[in-house]
Amino acid sequence: MPSKIPQQAVLTNEFTTNFITTCKDWLDVNGLAKGNLEKKRDDNEEEERLKTESKLPGHDIHGFDNEIKSLQHFLLDQKVRREFKSLVIVGEYGVGKTALCQKIFNDEAVKSVYAPRVWVSMENKESKEGLDGKICVLKKILKGLGVEELILETISTDAKQEFKDNEEVASNQEAGEIDRETEKEKELSALLYALHLNLRWKKYLIVFDDVRENDNWDEKLDAKLKEDEKWGKYLSDGFPKGSGGRVIYTTRDENLAKNLVAQKHEIHRLWPLSDHLSVWKIYDAVVKDKQKESPRNDKKCIDELMNKSRGLPLAARLLAERDPVFVDDEVGPVGSTHGQTDSSNRQPSNQASS
Repeated sequence: MPSKIPQQAVLTNEFTTNFITTCKDWLDVNGLAKGNLEKKRDDNEEEERLKTESKLPGHDIHGFDNEIKSLQHFLLDQKVRREFKSLVIVGEYGVGKTALCQKIFNDEAVKSVYAPRVWVSMENKESKEGLDGKICVLKKILKGLGVEELILETISTDAKQEFKDNEEVASNQEAGEIDRETEKEKELSALLYALHLNLRWKKYLIVFDDVRENDNWDEKLDAKLKEDEKWGKYLSDGFPKGSGGRVIYTTRDENLAKNLVAQKHEIHRLWPLSDHLSVWKIYDAVVKDKQKESPRNDKKCIDELMNKSRGLPLAARLLAERDPVFVDDEVGPVGSTHGQTDSSNRQPSNQASS
């Protein structure tokens, strides 16, 4: 005669099954399944970007202790405190690049060393309207430094007027003497000069969050001006060297990252979490924040969460937005349970196989 399957085992299996189904549904709905993530990365030019801010994320960061220490060393290393340095954090959608930078941007030790600190969200509606991406970003930085909109408008107006004046006198000049700078180039040069003046002799920290290829922000900022080149032509001209300035980028594009820094070691690859418990802590924190009882941290469920989220913190948090399925800590006679928190989250055992 076959032995009976314990009721607790039935409920645990039911919980695991429902948990797996919940994971799959949420990943599909939020576009975080593996195939969708790859599509997001390939089609990122068409994807809407959200504006990010410098304030601390509204949640604890789990599993990135080594990465935080590495960024602290990059910013606080006294051996190179006078040198200009840049770093790119590369990682896929949802891996935690922005949250990691928000954490280090608000670190007390970092705040005591760097002033000014400017957060630049590369989300930019203006660039979609046909405006030059570099000019839009430079204006964002200057606004972050406290430059008023009226001054920026004056810079733009003066650049346009100078371009018109040069066009009028061009016919009276020899070909070699004609100023061939376009209107955009003149405005770019003026904005770089304004930026240089605002950052000169300051130990600044600037974070560019979510840089993409279509931003046209793809130059190395540590490049030095050659003798035969005109000042104000390259982005690097706007960032003073010698006062210990630091720039951090985040991007999903590894090829773009190579264009932003001079050395490979300046590219920091942020991988999905490999620690199952860290992913579970992220999930569990969201559940508790919703004032719900945490589901049983069954090893199968922890492993399944890791499998479905692929170690991506964003995926784990989105999965936790669903009401968790509960399994009773104590099971009475068949057909009765004790200690159930929410019966609506669990189907009766006679419907589990339907």
